[in-house]
Amino acid sequence: MNTTVISGRLVRNPGYNEVENEKGLHKIAKFVLAVRRNYSDEVSFIPVKAFAKKAEFARDYLMQGTKVMVEGEIVTGNYEDKDTGKKIYTTEVYANRIEFAGAKMVDRPPFPEDAEGFLEIPEGMEEEMPFR
Repeated sequence: MNTTVISGRLVRNPGYNEVENEKGLHKIAKFVLAVRRNYSDEVSFIPVKAFAKKAEFARDYLMQGTKVMVEGEIVTGNYEDKDTGKKIYTTEVYANRIEFAGAKMVDRPPFPEDAEGFLEIPEGMEEEMPFR
Protein backbone atom coordinates (compact mmCIF):
# COMPACT_ATOMS: atom_id res chain seq x y z
CA MET A 1 0.00 0.00 0.00
CA ASN A 2 1.33 3.43 -0.94
CA THR A 3 -0.64 6.13 0.86
CA THR A 4 0.56 9.28 2.58
CA VAL A 5 -1.14 12.23 4.25
CA ILE A 6 0.74 15.50 4.69
CA SER A 7 -0.34 18.88 5.95
CA GLY A 8 1.53 22.11 5.40
CA ARG A 9 1.62 25.51 3.74
CA LEU A 10 2.34 26.29 0.11
CA VAL A 11 5.80 27.76 -0.35
CA ARG A 12 4.70 29.65 -3.49
CA ASN A 13 1.73 29.82 -5.84
CA PRO A 14 1.09 26.58 -7.75
CA GLY A 15 2.44 26.17 -11.25
CA TYR A 16 -0.15 25.01 -13.79
CA ASN A 17 0.32 23.49 -17.22
CA GLU A 18 -1.81 21.80 -19.87
CA VAL A 19 -0.15 19.17 -22.02
CA GLU A 20 -1.79 17.59 -25.04
CA ASN A 21 -0.80 14.28 -26.53
CA GLU A 22 -2.46 11.40 -28.40
CA LYS A 23 -4.45 10.53 -25.25
CA GLY A 24 -5.91 14.02 -24.91
CA LEU A 25 -5.44 17.13 -22.78
CA HIS A 26 -3.71 16.66 -19.41
CA LYS A 27 -3.96 19.32 -16.69
CA ILE A 28 -1.10 19.37 -14.19
CA ALA A 29 -0.49 21.57 -11.15
CA LYS A 30 2.74 21.53 -9.18
CA PHE A 31 3.38 23.04 -5.77
CA VAL A 32 5.64 22.59 -2.77
CA LEU A 33 4.38 22.17 0.79
CA ALA A 34 6.42 23.21 3.81
CA VAL A 35 5.67 20.42 6.30
CA ARG A 36 6.88 20.49 9.90
CA ARG A 37 8.58 17.31 11.06
CA ASN A 38 7.07 15.56 14.08
CA TYR A 39 8.38 16.75 17.45
CA SER A 40 10.72 19.24 15.82
CA ASP A 41 10.93 22.76 14.44
CA GLU A 42 12.56 21.41 11.29
CA VAL A 43 10.65 21.67 8.02
CA SER A 44 10.59 19.36 5.00
CA PHE A 45 9.73 20.76 1.59
CA ILE A 46 7.57 18.21 -0.22
CA PRO A 47 6.83 18.57 -3.95
CA VAL A 48 3.22 17.73 -4.89
CA LYS A 49 1.60 17.15 -8.29
CA ALA A 50 -2.14 17.28 -8.91
CA PHE A 51 -3.90 16.20 -12.09
CA ALA A 52 -7.19 16.92 -13.90
CA LYS A 53 -9.87 18.48 -11.62
CA LYS A 54 -7.49 18.57 -8.66
CA ALA A 55 -5.03 20.56 -10.80
CA GLU A 56 -7.78 23.05 -11.65
CA PHE A 57 -8.66 23.31 -7.96
CA ALA A 58 -5.02 24.03 -7.08
CA ARG A 59 -4.77 26.63 -9.86
CA ASP A 60 -8.01 28.39 -8.86
CA TYR A 61 -7.98 28.24 -5.06
CA LEU A 62 -4.49 27.69 -3.68
CA MET A 63 -1.85 30.36 -3.19
CA GLN A 64 1.36 30.91 -1.30
CA GLY A 65 0.79 30.46 2.44
CA THR A 66 -2.43 28.45 2.12
CA LYS A 67 -2.55 25.58 4.61
CA VAL A 68 -3.73 22.34 3.02
CA MET A 69 -3.88 18.64 3.69
CA VAL A 70 -2.90 16.34 0.83
CA GLU A 71 -3.68 12.64 0.66
CA GLY A 72 -1.86 10.84 -2.10
CA GLU A 73 0.86 8.43 -3.07
CA ILE A 74 4.62 8.78 -2.98
CA VAL A 75 6.18 8.49 -6.43
CA THR A 76 9.91 8.13 -7.02
CA GLY A 77 11.75 8.59 -10.27
CA ASN A 78 15.07 9.53 -11.78
CA TYR A 79 16.60 11.34 -14.71
CA GLU A 80 20.06 12.11 -16.04
CA ASP A 81 21.36 15.64 -15.51
CA LYS A 82 22.19 17.10 -18.94
CA ASP A 83 25.22 19.06 -17.73
CA THR A 84 26.91 16.52 -15.46
CA GLY A 85 25.53 13.22 -16.71
CA LYS A 86 24.77 12.24 -13.10
CA LYS A 87 21.62 10.31 -12.26
CA ILE A 88 19.24 12.46 -10.18
CA TYR A 89 16.62 10.77 -7.99
CA THR A 90 13.27 12.41 -7.31
CA THR A 91 10.47 11.93 -4.78
CA GLU A 92 7.10 13.65 -4.89
CA VAL A 93 3.49 13.15 -3.84
CA TYR A 94 0.76 12.64 -6.45
CA ALA A 95 -2.35 14.12 -4.87
CA ASN A 96 -5.52 12.05 -4.76
CA ARG A 97 -7.25 14.52 -2.45
CA ILE A 98 -6.58 18.15 -1.45
CA GLU A 99 -8.41 19.91 1.38
CA PHE A 100 -8.04 23.24 3.10
CA ALA A 101 -6.53 22.70 6.56
CA GLY A 102 -6.87 26.21 7.98
CA ALA A 103 -9.98 28.16 8.84
CA LYS A 104 -10.61 31.56 7.33
CA MET A 105 -9.59 34.16 9.86
CA VAL A 106 -12.58 36.34 8.90
CA ASP A 107 -14.94 33.59 10.12
CA ARG A 108 -13.64 33.55 13.69
CA PRO A 109 -10.95 35.21 15.75
CA PRO A 110 -7.87 33.09 16.42
CA PHE A 111 -7.94 31.06 19.63
CA PRO A 112 -5.06 31.76 22.01
CA GLU A 113 -2.37 29.09 22.22
CA ASP A 114 -0.51 28.00 25.31
CA ALA A 115 3.29 27.67 25.45
CA GLU A 116 3.22 24.15 23.95
CA GLY A 117 1.16 25.22 20.91
CA PHE A 118 -2.16 23.73 22.07
CA LEU A 119 -5.34 25.78 21.71
CA GLU A 120 -6.92 27.11 24.87
CA ILE A 121 -10.63 26.28 25.07
CA PRO A 122 -12.57 29.56 25.32
CA GLU A 123 -14.71 30.00 28.45
CA GLY A 124 -18.21 28.57 28.14
CA MET A 125 -17.32 26.10 25.38
CA GLU A 126 -16.67 23.13 27.68
CA GLU A 127 -20.38 22.27 27.64
CA GLU A 128 -20.45 22.28 23.83
CA MET A 129 -17.52 19.91 23.45
CA PRO A 130 -18.62 16.42 22.28
CA PHE A 131 -15.90 14.81 24.42
CA ARG A 132 -14.02 15.57 27.63
